[in-house]
Parts: sequence; C-alpha cells; structure tokens
Amino acid sequence: IRGGKLMITYTRKNDAGKYVCVGTNMVGERESEVAELTVLERPSFVKRPSNLAVTVDDSAEFKCEARGDPVPTVRWRKDDGELPKARYEIRDDHTLKIRKVMAGDMGSYTCVAENMVGKAEASATLTVQDFL
Repeated sequence: IRGGKLMITYTRKNDAGKYVCVGTNMVGERESEVAELTVLERPSFVKRPSNLAVTVDDSAEFKCEARGDPVPTVRWRKDDGELPKARYEIRDDHTLKIRKVMAGDMGSYTCVAENMVGKAEASATLTVQDFL
C-alpha cells in the first residue's frame, strides 16, 4: 500500500514473524525498527462429538478435540441441566465419559472450546434405551 504501509489480508499462521520496512532512494537505504506480527487462531474442532444411543447402565463417551492459538480451554455442558453428578469424568483428551447411564441423562451435550480470540461449540445427543 502507498506510504510505506504493509497490509496482509487473510492472514495465516505462517505470516507470523518479524517485518522491517526498507526505504531507499538515490542517496541510500534506511531500515525501520523491527515489527513483530503474531497471528492468533480462533478455536476450531479437530474432532466433534457424535450422537450416541446406549442402554441403561452402559457407559457413554463423547469425544472432542479442538485447536487454536492460544490453545483453547475445553469444557462440557448438558444443555438442559447439569452433567450427571459423580458419574462423569472428563479425560485429559477432553473425552466426556458418563458411567451407568440413566434415562435422565438423555439430552444434548455440548463441547465448548474457548480462547482469547473466540469460542466454538459442538453438540451431540445422547439417547438412552431401556430394554425391560
């Protein structure tokens, strides 16, 4: 752009780095101070949870993997209430596991990935079948 301005549209991770403006004319050359560009990335999903249908007393596992820069925090919520108390765990890989599923666990579960740049959500439904 005119006037010594640099504009990068649709930035990518590999645009990050140090930039120097160099001005030249017939008597010489002059460099600006170094300007560093950091490119942050909104959260996005590498792996989204899938709908599940399980039988009462079985376990259910929803997988969720997100990326972004800075690395997003990942949490789970149940859209119509709380996660089943004392029967769920969230593993290091952000997988939500529900043990001894009950009929009341049916519903939509949402994986929320968030960093300072933005937030992304992905949901899946748990259906519980009771074969008596």
